[in-house]
Amino acid sequence: MTPAAIDIIYNLMKSHRVFALFSLLTAGLFTLAGYLSWQWESKLVIYPVGRDLPRFQAAEDDEEEEGDEEAAYEEAPRQNREEKGTAQRIRHENGILEARYNFLNFNKDKLTISFTMTDRDYGSYLTGYGYSDTELSNLNKWQNATRQKEWAKALKKGSKADGNKALAAVDWEYDVRLKELFRSRGFTLQPGNMVVCDIPGVVKSNLPFLKPLALAFQKISTDKEYGPEETVGAVLSMVQTAIRYKIPPMMEGGRHTGGLLPPARALLNGWGDCDTKTALAASILGNWSGMRLVGVAVPGHYLMAIRRIPAKGDTFVNYNGLEYVLIEPAGPAWLEPGTVGRNTAALLQGAEGYKIEPFF
Repeated sequence: MTPAAIDIIYNLMKSHRVFALFSLLTAGLFTLAGYLSWQWESKLVIYPVGRDLPRFQAAEDDEEEEGDEEAAYEEAPRQNREEKGTAQRIRHENGILEARYNFLNFNKDKLTISFTMTDRDYGSYLTGYGYSDTELSNLNKWQNATRQKEWAKALKKGSKADGNKALAAVDWEYDVRLKELFRSRGFTLQPGNMVVCDIPGVVKSNLPFLKPLALAFQKISTDKEYGPEETVGAVLSMVQTAIRYKIPPMMEGGRHTGGLLPPARALLNGWGDCDTKTALAASILGNWSGMRLVGVAVPGHYLMAIRRIPAKGDTFVNYNGLEYVLIEPAGPAWLEPGTVGRNTAALLQGAEGYKIEPFF
Protein backbone atom coordinates (compact mmCIF):
# COMPACT_ATOMS: atom_id res chain seq x y z
CA MET A 1 0.00 0.00 0.00
CA THR A 2 1.29 3.44 -0.91
CA PRO A 3 1.84 6.24 1.66
CA ALA A 4 -1.06 8.13 0.06
CA ALA A 5 -3.35 5.19 0.69
CA ILE A 6 -2.15 4.97 4.29
CA ASP A 7 -2.97 8.65 4.74
CA ILE A 8 -6.47 8.11 3.33
CA ILE A 9 -7.09 5.25 5.78
CA TYR A 10 -5.83 7.39 8.65
CA ASN A 11 -8.13 10.31 7.73
CA LEU A 12 -11.14 8.00 7.47
CA MET A 13 -10.41 6.51 10.90
CA LYS A 14 -9.52 9.76 12.67
CA SER A 15 -13.07 10.96 13.37
CA HIS A 16 -14.12 7.53 14.62
CA ARG A 17 -11.12 7.38 16.97
CA VAL A 18 -11.92 10.77 18.53
CA PHE A 19 -15.56 9.84 19.11
CA ALA A 20 -14.60 6.46 20.57
CA LEU A 21 -12.07 8.02 22.93
CA PHE A 22 -14.66 10.56 24.19
CA SER A 23 -17.17 7.79 24.81
CA LEU A 24 -14.65 5.67 26.70
CA LEU A 25 -13.61 8.55 28.95
CA THR A 26 -17.21 9.47 29.78
CA ALA A 27 -18.25 5.91 30.65
CA GLY A 28 -15.08 5.03 32.55
CA LEU A 29 -15.04 8.00 34.92
CA PHE A 30 -18.40 7.07 36.46
CA THR A 31 -17.13 3.62 37.48
CA LEU A 32 -13.77 4.65 38.88
CA ALA A 33 -14.37 5.64 42.52
CA GLY A 34 -13.94 3.20 45.39
CA TYR A 35 -11.01 1.11 44.15
CA LEU A 36 -7.72 0.85 46.06
CA SER A 37 -5.95 -1.80 43.99
CA TRP A 38 -7.05 -2.55 40.44
CA GLN A 39 -6.36 -5.37 38.05
CA TRP A 40 -7.86 -5.55 34.57
CA GLU A 41 -6.68 -8.92 33.33
CA SER A 42 -10.19 -9.70 32.07
CA LYS A 43 -10.06 -6.57 29.89
CA LEU A 44 -6.90 -7.61 28.05
CA VAL A 45 -7.56 -7.56 24.32
CA ILE A 46 -5.65 -7.32 21.09
CA TYR A 47 -6.37 -4.19 19.07
CA PRO A 48 -8.21 -4.66 15.79
CA VAL A 49 -5.98 -4.83 12.72
CA GLY A 50 -5.15 -1.44 11.23
CA ARG A 51 -6.25 0.50 14.29
CA ASP A 52 -4.10 3.59 14.06
CA LEU A 53 -1.06 5.22 12.51
CA PRO A 54 -0.42 7.93 15.14
CA ARG A 55 -0.70 5.49 17.98
CA PHE A 56 -0.64 7.49 21.19
CA GLN A 57 -1.10 11.22 21.65
CA ALA A 58 -3.06 11.87 24.87
CA ALA A 59 -1.59 13.69 27.85
CA GLU A 60 -2.90 13.31 31.36
CA ASP A 61 -4.94 16.40 32.27
CA ASP A 62 -2.83 18.70 30.09
CA GLU A 63 -3.06 20.64 26.86
CA GLU A 64 -0.46 20.49 24.13
CA GLU A 65 2.23 23.10 24.59
CA GLU A 66 2.79 25.37 21.62
CA GLY A 67 6.05 26.84 20.36
CA ASP A 68 8.95 25.76 18.20
CA GLU A 69 12.04 23.82 19.18
CA GLU A 70 14.21 26.93 19.38
CA ALA A 71 12.50 27.78 22.67
CA ALA A 72 14.11 24.70 24.19
CA TYR A 73 17.57 26.28 23.94
CA GLU A 74 17.05 28.60 26.91
CA GLU A 75 16.27 28.32 30.58
CA ALA A 76 12.72 27.01 30.89
CA PRO A 77 11.49 26.76 34.50
CA ARG A 78 8.08 25.19 34.92
CA GLN A 79 5.31 27.57 35.93
CA ASN A 80 2.12 26.99 37.94
CA ARG A 81 3.26 23.67 39.40
CA GLU A 82 2.93 22.38 42.94
CA GLU A 83 6.48 21.02 43.02
CA LYS A 84 9.26 23.61 42.80
CA GLY A 85 12.74 23.51 41.32
CA THR A 86 11.90 21.92 37.96
CA ALA A 87 13.79 23.48 35.06
CA GLN A 88 15.56 22.63 31.84
CA ARG A 89 18.54 24.21 30.14
CA ILE A 90 19.50 23.03 26.65
CA ARG A 91 22.60 24.36 24.90
CA HIS A 92 24.36 23.92 21.57
CA GLU A 93 27.95 25.14 21.73
CA ASN A 94 31.25 24.15 20.09
CA GLY A 95 29.73 21.16 18.32
CA ILE A 96 28.19 19.77 21.52
CA LEU A 97 24.51 19.46 22.42
CA GLU A 98 23.83 19.43 26.14
CA ALA A 99 20.58 19.10 28.07
CA ARG A 100 20.58 19.84 31.80
CA TYR A 101 17.54 19.17 33.97
CA ASN A 102 16.67 20.17 37.53
CA PHE A 103 13.77 18.35 39.18
CA LEU A 104 12.48 16.85 42.42
CA ASN A 105 12.43 13.15 43.18
CA PHE A 106 9.37 11.74 44.93
CA ASN A 107 11.21 11.91 48.27
CA LYS A 108 11.61 15.70 47.68
CA ASP A 109 15.34 15.48 46.89
CA LYS A 110 16.50 18.16 44.46
CA LEU A 111 18.30 16.42 41.60
CA THR A 112 20.25 17.57 38.56
CA ILE A 113 21.06 15.43 35.53
CA SER A 114 22.67 16.18 32.17
CA PHE A 115 23.02 14.48 28.81
CA THR A 116 25.34 15.35 25.89
CA MET A 117 25.99 14.30 22.30
CA THR A 118 28.30 15.66 19.64
CA ASP A 119 26.79 17.17 16.51
CA ARG A 120 28.24 14.34 14.47
CA ASP A 121 26.84 11.59 16.68
CA TYR A 122 23.48 13.34 16.95
CA GLY A 123 23.20 13.75 13.17
CA SER A 124 23.95 10.07 12.68
CA TYR A 125 21.47 9.17 15.42
CA LEU A 126 18.62 11.08 13.77
CA THR A 127 19.02 9.17 10.50
CA GLY A 128 18.02 6.02 12.36
CA TYR A 129 14.43 7.11 12.89
CA GLY A 130 11.66 7.99 10.45
CA TYR A 131 11.21 7.16 6.78
CA SER A 132 10.47 9.19 3.66
CA ASP A 133 8.08 8.80 0.76
CA THR A 134 11.12 8.91 -1.53
CA GLU A 135 12.51 5.77 0.12
CA LEU A 136 9.20 3.97 -0.38
CA SER A 137 9.00 5.21 -3.98
CA ASN A 138 12.54 3.99 -4.72
CA LEU A 139 11.68 0.59 -3.29
CA ASN A 140 8.55 0.42 -5.48
CA LYS A 141 10.63 1.36 -8.51
CA TRP A 142 13.06 -1.43 -7.70
CA GLN A 143 10.17 -3.89 -7.42
CA ASN A 144 8.61 -2.90 -10.74
CA ALA A 145 11.90 -2.85 -12.64
CA THR A 146 12.99 -6.19 -11.17
CA ARG A 147 9.64 -7.79 -11.93
CA GLN A 148 9.92 -6.82 -15.59
CA LYS A 149 13.50 -8.01 -15.79
CA GLU A 150 12.86 -11.36 -14.09
CA TRP A 151 9.65 -11.96 -16.07
CA ALA A 152 11.44 -11.48 -19.37
CA LYS A 153 14.36 -13.65 -18.26
CA ALA A 154 12.04 -16.46 -17.09
CA LEU A 155 9.98 -16.46 -20.32
CA LYS A 156 13.15 -16.59 -22.41
CA LYS A 157 14.40 -19.66 -20.56
CA GLY A 158 11.13 -21.36 -19.66
CA SER A 159 7.35 -21.05 -19.50
CA LYS A 160 4.76 -18.62 -18.16
CA ALA A 161 4.66 -20.66 -14.96
CA ASP A 162 8.38 -20.01 -14.53
CA GLY A 163 7.64 -16.31 -15.01
CA ASN A 164 5.01 -16.34 -12.29
CA LYS A 165 7.47 -18.02 -9.90
CA ALA A 166 10.02 -15.34 -10.69
CA LEU A 167 7.49 -12.59 -9.98
CA ALA A 168 6.53 -14.23 -6.68
CA ALA A 169 10.20 -14.33 -5.67
CA VAL A 170 10.60 -10.62 -6.45
CA ASP A 171 7.46 -9.76 -4.48
CA TRP A 172 8.73 -11.79 -1.53
CA GLU A 173 12.04 -9.94 -1.61
CA TYR A 174 10.17 -6.62 -1.79
CA ASP A 175 8.17 -7.48 1.34
CA VAL A 176 11.39 -8.41 3.17
CA ARG A 177 13.06 -5.13 2.18
CA LEU A 178 9.99 -3.08 3.07
CA LYS A 179 9.66 -4.61 6.54
CA GLU A 180 13.38 -4.18 7.16
CA LEU A 181 13.21 -0.52 6.14
CA PHE A 182 10.42 0.11 8.64
CA ARG A 183 12.11 -1.99 11.36
CA SER A 184 15.41 -0.14 10.99
CA ARG A 185 13.62 3.22 11.30
CA GLY A 186 11.53 2.44 14.39
CA PHE A 187 8.31 1.23 12.76
CA THR A 188 6.47 -1.98 12.14
CA LEU A 189 4.26 -2.98 9.23
CA GLN A 190 1.08 -4.53 10.55
CA PRO A 191 -1.54 -6.58 8.70
CA GLY A 192 -3.60 -4.38 6.44
CA ASN A 193 -0.47 -2.40 5.51
CA MET A 194 -0.76 -0.12 8.52
CA VAL A 195 2.54 1.42 9.62
CA VAL A 196 2.88 2.13 13.36
CA CYS A 197 5.64 3.09 15.75
CA ASP A 198 7.51 0.08 17.10
CA ILE A 199 8.01 1.37 20.63
CA PRO A 200 9.61 -1.85 22.01
CA GLY A 201 12.01 -1.77 19.05
CA VAL A 202 12.82 1.90 19.68
CA VAL A 203 13.51 1.15 23.34
CA LYS A 204 15.85 -1.75 22.58
CA SER A 205 17.82 0.16 19.95
CA ASN A 206 18.23 3.17 22.27
CA LEU A 207 19.63 1.36 25.31
CA PRO A 208 23.29 2.02 24.34
CA PHE A 209 22.59 5.67 23.53
CA LEU A 210 20.97 6.26 26.94
CA LYS A 211 23.52 4.24 28.93
CA PRO A 212 25.53 7.38 29.91
CA LEU A 213 22.37 8.86 31.42
CA ALA A 214 21.59 5.60 33.23
CA LEU A 215 25.11 5.69 34.70
CA ALA A 216 24.53 9.29 35.82
CA PHE A 217 21.35 8.21 37.62
CA GLN A 218 23.28 5.30 39.12
CA LYS A 219 25.84 7.73 40.56
CA ILE A 220 23.05 9.80 42.09
CA SER A 221 21.58 6.65 43.61
CA THR A 222 24.93 5.61 45.04
CA ASP A 223 25.69 9.06 46.46
CA LYS A 224 22.25 9.37 48.05
CA GLU A 225 22.01 5.69 49.04
CA TYR A 226 18.84 5.15 47.05
CA GLY A 227 17.14 1.81 46.82
CA PRO A 228 15.57 0.47 43.59
CA GLU A 229 12.25 2.27 44.15
CA GLU A 230 13.91 5.67 44.64
CA THR A 231 16.14 5.12 41.62
CA VAL A 232 13.17 4.32 39.40
CA GLY A 233 11.39 7.32 40.92
CA ALA A 234 14.29 9.62 40.00
CA VAL A 235 14.08 8.61 36.34
CA LEU A 236 10.29 8.83 36.31
CA SER A 237 10.06 12.22 38.02
CA MET A 238 12.59 13.68 35.58
CA VAL A 239 10.65 12.44 32.56
CA GLN A 240 7.28 13.50 33.97
CA THR A 241 8.13 17.00 35.14
CA ALA A 242 11.36 18.25 33.53
CA ILE A 243 10.53 17.11 29.99
CA ARG A 244 7.75 19.35 28.64
CA TYR A 245 4.64 17.79 27.14
CA LYS A 246 4.24 18.53 23.44
CA ILE A 247 2.90 16.39 20.58
CA PRO A 248 5.42 15.75 17.79
CA PRO A 249 4.29 16.28 14.18
CA MET A 250 3.43 13.27 12.05
CA MET A 251 5.65 14.57 9.23
CA GLU A 252 8.88 16.51 9.65
CA GLY A 253 11.42 17.46 7.00
CA GLY A 254 9.86 15.05 4.53
CA ARG A 255 10.06 12.13 6.97
CA HIS A 256 7.23 10.21 8.62
CA THR A 257 7.68 10.23 12.40
CA GLY A 258 4.54 8.45 13.58
CA GLY A 259 4.17 11.25 16.14
CA LEU A 260 7.18 10.00 18.12
CA LEU A 261 10.56 11.53 19.00
CA PRO A 262 13.39 9.03 19.53
CA PRO A 263 14.63 9.16 23.15
CA ALA A 264 17.91 11.06 22.70
CA ARG A 265 16.15 13.69 20.62
CA ALA A 266 13.46 14.10 23.28
CA LEU A 267 16.21 14.74 25.82
CA LEU A 268 18.08 17.22 23.64
CA ASN A 269 14.90 19.08 22.69
CA GLY A 270 13.28 18.99 26.10
CA TRP A 271 9.82 17.78 25.11
CA GLY A 272 7.68 14.86 23.96
CA ASP A 273 4.28 13.21 24.33
CA CYS A 274 3.21 10.07 26.18
CA ASP A 275 4.76 7.44 23.90
CA THR A 276 7.91 9.54 23.47
CA LYS A 277 8.30 9.94 27.23
CA THR A 278 7.58 6.25 27.86
CA ALA A 279 10.22 5.21 25.33
CA LEU A 280 12.67 7.63 26.97
CA ALA A 281 12.05 6.33 30.51
CA ALA A 282 12.26 2.69 29.38
CA SER A 283 15.48 3.34 27.43
CA ILE A 284 17.10 4.64 30.63
CA LEU A 285 15.71 2.04 33.04
CA GLY A 286 16.41 -0.83 30.65
CA ASN A 287 20.16 -0.38 31.17
CA TRP A 288 19.91 -1.87 34.67
CA SER A 289 20.43 -5.62 34.86
CA GLY A 290 17.30 -7.55 35.67
CA MET A 291 14.91 -4.70 34.90
CA ARG A 292 11.67 -6.10 33.50
CA LEU A 293 9.45 -3.61 31.73
CA VAL A 294 6.41 -3.73 29.47
CA GLY A 295 4.59 -1.10 27.46
CA VAL A 296 0.86 -0.70 28.06
CA ALA A 297 -1.26 0.68 25.23
CA VAL A 298 -4.79 1.95 25.77
CA PRO A 299 -6.83 3.82 23.15
CA GLY A 300 -5.07 7.12 22.46
CA HIS A 301 -2.51 6.74 25.26
CA TYR A 302 0.66 4.84 26.15
CA LEU A 303 2.37 4.07 29.45
CA MET A 304 4.48 1.31 30.94
CA ALA A 305 4.73 -1.09 33.85
CA ILE A 306 7.60 -2.51 35.91
CA ARG A 307 7.84 -5.98 37.39
CA ARG A 308 7.43 -5.84 41.14
CA ILE A 309 4.94 -6.96 43.77
CA PRO A 310 2.23 -4.29 44.07
CA ALA A 311 1.91 -2.40 47.33
CA LYS A 312 -1.51 -1.57 48.76
CA GLY A 313 -3.27 0.85 46.43
CA ASP A 314 -0.92 0.28 43.46
CA THR A 315 -2.45 -0.09 40.02
CA PHE A 316 -1.04 -3.06 38.16
CA VAL A 317 -1.55 -5.49 35.31
CA ASN A 318 -0.76 -9.17 34.89
CA TYR A 319 1.54 -10.36 32.12
CA ASN A 320 2.50 -14.02 31.73
CA GLY A 321 1.27 -14.71 35.25
CA LEU A 322 3.36 -11.95 36.88
CA GLU A 323 2.31 -8.62 38.33
CA TYR A 324 3.61 -5.40 36.77
CA VAL A 325 3.07 -2.08 38.55
CA LEU A 326 1.98 0.73 36.24
CA ILE A 327 4.13 3.80 35.59
CA GLU A 328 2.75 6.97 33.98
CA PRO A 329 5.62 8.88 32.28
CA ALA A 330 3.52 11.40 30.32
CA GLY A 331 3.20 14.08 32.97
CA PRO A 332 2.85 16.85 33.78
CA ALA A 333 1.25 15.16 36.80
CA TRP A 334 3.79 14.07 39.44
CA LEU A 335 2.70 10.44 39.84
CA GLU A 336 4.74 7.83 41.71
CA PRO A 337 5.04 4.25 40.40
CA GLY A 338 1.75 2.48 41.04
CA THR A 339 -0.32 5.62 40.47
CA VAL A 340 -1.99 6.59 37.19
CA GLY A 341 -4.11 9.57 36.21
CA ARG A 342 -7.90 9.61 36.16
CA ASN A 343 -8.11 9.44 32.37
CA THR A 344 -5.70 6.51 32.20
CA ALA A 345 -7.63 4.58 34.84
CA ALA A 346 -10.86 5.13 32.90
CA LEU A 347 -9.25 3.94 29.67
CA LEU A 348 -7.89 0.81 31.33
CA GLN A 349 -11.45 -0.08 32.32
CA GLY A 350 -12.84 0.76 28.88
CA ALA A 351 -14.48 -1.70 26.53
CA GLU A 352 -11.43 -1.88 24.25
CA GLY A 353 -9.18 -2.91 27.12
CA TYR A 354 -5.42 -2.60 26.74
CA LYS A 355 -2.50 -4.21 24.98
CA ILE A 356 0.79 -5.22 26.62
CA GLU A 357 4.04 -4.96 24.64
CA PRO A 358 7.11 -6.46 26.38
CA PHE A 359 10.21 -4.29 26.05
CA PHE A 360 12.69 -7.02 27.04
